[in-house]
This record gives sequence, C-alpha cells and structure tokens, in this order.
Amino acid sequence: MTTAASFSLVRMVGRYSAFSRGMQFGESYQQRPVAAELPDNDLAMLKAQLAPVMAGLDRDRAAHVTHADNFLIYCALPGAALLGLVLGWGISGDIRLGLFLAALGALGALLFLFGKAAEAPRAATRNEITDALALHLMGFRVDPDPVIGREEIDALKLFSRVRKVTVDMCLTGQRDGRIVIVSRIGLTFGSDRNYKEAQGKGLTYVMVEVAVPETAQSDKKTTIMAKDASKIIKGSQKLAHRQKAIPTGDADFDARYTVFGDVSRITPALRAGFTRLEAEARCDVTGLSEVSAGMGLRPWMVIVPGKLVVLTPLSMFDGAFEPPPYWKPLDPDVLIPAFASDLAILNGYINAALSLPLGDIT
Repeated sequence: MTTAASFSLVRMVGRYSAFSRGMQFGESYQQRPVAAELPDNDLAMLKAQLAPVMAGLDRDRAAHVTHADNFLIYCALPGAALLGLVLGWGISGDIRLGLFLAALGALGALLFLFGKAAEAPRAATRNEITDALALHLMGFRVDPDPVIGREEIDALKLFSRVRKVTVDMCLTGQRDGRIVIVSRIGLTFGSDRNYKEAQGKGLTYVMVEVAVPETAQSDKKTTIMAKDASKIIKGSQKLAHRQKAIPTGDADFDARYTVFGDVSRITPALRAGFTRLEAEARCDVTGLSEVSAGMGLRPWMVIVPGKLVVLTPLSMFDGAFEPPPYWKPLDPDVLIPAFASDLAILNGYINAALSLPLGDIT
C-alpha cells in the first residue's frame, strides 16, 4: 500500500524540520552559491549525460519516501506507542502516564527514523552526481567508502583526543603521474567518557594527499603549522613528539609558519609555494564562516613516508555537494552548476598542492 499519493508523513516532517548532519557540516539542503560557472558546451553535455541518472535517482527517492512512510505509519509509530502504553499503563496502572509515554515513544521513533531515512538517498544522490561530474571535469572518481579514520589522522600527530573522523566527500585520481586524494573531513574531539558534540568542538579541513617517492630520508617526518590558527585549532594541537621548532631563516615565512622536523626540506621554492596554497584559504578565524579565497586561515602541511599531506581549514556549514531533500525532484539546471562549482573549488586545492616543488621533499 502506498501513502505518498495522498498523505506523506516524511514530507510533512521534512517541511518543518532541518536535521543536522553533525556540527561540522551544519543543516542539510543548504547549497553554496555558484562560484565557478561551467562553459555552455560542458553544461549541455553533462545535462544530457546525467538526465537518465537523475531520472533513476528520482524514481529511487520516490520509492524511498513511500517505503519510509509505510514503515513509520504501520510499524514504527504504532510499535513505539504500544511499548510506551505498556510501560506506562501496564506497569504503573496510570492511563494518563501510559498515553503520555505512548505519544513520547511515537515522537521519538519518528524523529530517529526520519533522520536515518534521510541519509541513504542523500548519500546515493550526491555520490552518483559528483562521480559523473568529477570524472568528466577532473578525471577523478568518488570514493564511496574512504579509509580515513582516527588511526590515519593520529599518524599525522597534529591533533589531540580525536574522537571521530567524518568524511564528507572523498575523490581519488591521478594527476601529473601521481596518485592524489582530496577529502573534506570533519574532526570531533573529546574522550568517550565525557563527550558531547557541540558547535566549537569540531574542525573541518580540505585534505589533499599527494603520493611522493620514498627515499633514504623518507622516514623523517616534517610538519609545518600555520601560526594564524583559530582558538579551536590551537586547543586541539598536539606536539606530543616534543620536537623543537626550527626556524628556516626566512623571516617572512617564519612569521607565518612553525616548522618541526627536517628543515632541509623547506627549500626557498617550497616556501614560495605556500603562496599558492594560501590563495585557496577560505575559512575565517572563528572556523565557522567563509571569507574570500586567499583571505582565510593558512594551510598546514605534513610530510610523511610516501606522501605529502596538505590540510586547509574549512568553514563549517559551507553546504558543498548538497542535494535537495529526497522528497523533492532533482533539477539538473540547479544541481549540475552547483556541484560543478564545488568541484572547481576542490580542484583548486589539488592544483595548489601539485604546484609545490615535490622533488624537494623526497
């Protein structure tokens, strides 16, 4: 039986709700403004290519709404209400308490299951559209199951007490003969015993990883930290290795960055390359909003065996790669330019990292 044609609980709740995806990424369905326009030829080609993809996604999304409605109306809500009634009336003998717990149980089930139901079609939509666009525009593919967790972040020895790593988007590919991974990641901090996710307790970054050859000095780790970090970032910094900061001798660079490890890698050409990295910085000092490109918090860099990692602070709530709610149809005239613009920004981070004299760091 289908409820979507006459009444949809999912649509009704969605109309009055804006469920958060976590404090790093803010409220769902808020797209970024288009910052980079697609050429007309590319737009026409991509619209033709993605028309059947979006039509299929719309069918899947409509079926998901129907399934979610039926499950909520005929299974989850009555079950939760009955459980609340049994607990309240059956145990205490108070019908008013039973009715209250029944209503509370139904509401709790509705909110919990609505949030769960919303994420699956959202992820499928954004991954399929982004994958097609990234392949055409960049030669990259979406990694739907990236392996970026606490262990990988802890290995950089930049942050303390990382509790959770959220990967918002991850693209992989090759450029200039090198394997490159670019990710939008969120980090939350705190111990498992005393943890409450809240605004200001997380950080977000665009992380670009570039493969470099391993040589005799590859076991040496070099870290470059920006001095203009936000209060949130400074509170999470980890220098457990107790290394002493080493000046490069470049007064302008040393005023902006702190270097730990093998300072011989920080050649004049590499230091000059940070200007290109800084040109992509868009996160303001609070870590919560975006500023014009080149005006934001500076990037950090870590050189570890086999790869160079550049982390540029990302403003929370920036809305990149955000499809509409799954009960609304997909509009290629809106989504394709928006997603292509988001990809162009990520491509800028990749190009900046690859513009560095990578031979100097091996």
